[in-house]
Amino acid sequence: MGPVELGGGLFAKYKVRPADFCVVVNASDVSIVNFSVRCSAGILVVNSHNVTVAHGVLAGNPALPVHLRGAGIYVYNSTAVVIRNVKIEAFHDGIYVERSAYVKIENVSVSNSRYGIHIMFSSNVEVTGVTASGNYVGAAVMYTHNAAVWRSAFTRNVNWAEGYGLFIADVSNGTFTYNNSTGNIHGIYILVMGSRAHVVISNNLIAENYVGFTYRGVSSGEVHIVNNTFVGNSIPALYVDIFLTGGELRARISGNMWQGHSSPNPYVYRSAFAEVLAKTEFLTAPMSASPARFLVESFAVGNVAFIDPSPRPYEAPPATWTAAALALALLWLLTRRR
Repeated sequence: MGPVELGGGLFAKYKVRPADFCVVVNASDVSIVNFSVRCSAGILVVNSHNVTVAHGVLAGNPALPVHLRGAGIYVYNSTAVVIRNVKIEAFHDGIYVERSAYVKIENVSVSNSRYGIHIMFSSNVEVTGVTASGNYVGAAVMYTHNAAVWRSAFTRNVNWAEGYGLFIADVSNGTFTYNNSTGNIHGIYILVMGSRAHVVISNNLIAENYVGFTYRGVSSGEVHIVNNTFVGNSIPALYVDIFLTGGELRARISGNMWQGHSSPNPYVYRSAFAEVLAKTEFLTAPMSASPARFLVESFAVGNVAFIDPSPRPYEAPPATWTAAALALALLWLLTRRR
């Protein structure tokens, strides 16, 4: 089997050599179970159908720079793929799925990688029971139709002076619910560039992040942010209006619990500092750990970032949560100065 050409269209074509992977699947009705693989590129599933990868360990080479590592599991142009009960560590991407359909990822842990779970240009993908920690991005679902991410934990993803718990980009018909995104730089980050987006983000715990929730791009009423809990984040939420029109966010926001808001009256988050961050691509983020933040807040009036007309009353968290959020902000500042 020669090189497999990936990509195309508006994207530069590139090739993955199956010989670079320790295990290659190019067939139908294949199961890989009870395994332990140690190499810099693990399992390639390409042009295949009905494949199960379960009950195993994939260990990359942590001594290699991230950009020189391969994927732990790479699924390309395949259907009916199940990845279950696998531990993955020290790869470029723990699991990378592209141009595939009917893929299920469950009870997987990924650490010390660039992206824990990375879904691109696919459809009918389910991610459940995943634990992603110590990566640059816990899970990213991008340009995909019919996606569900639920009951997963994305924690302490703060590598490379940034870090995202859950990253969502131009997903149509996506559901992200009952997840825990804690201790990251960005808890949940959604990018909306087109009109197809229909996304529900509900019942998630978004706690102790530097920025709890970021909405970037086109303001859409097809994005629903409901019944989430925001606790101990340095900045609860940001709306990054890339067109700088000053318009308010039209996403449907309701029933969330917002830190410090203990009444059922509408929750309105205003922050000139948040507005500065939104318009400068976070270049001024180090100000958050200095008195300059309070100077900005005192002399300017920020746009409304988020309005929740019917929030749930806030219940105070343990004092340690607030301390953890401050420590995370200071850690972020130190890493940016290296």
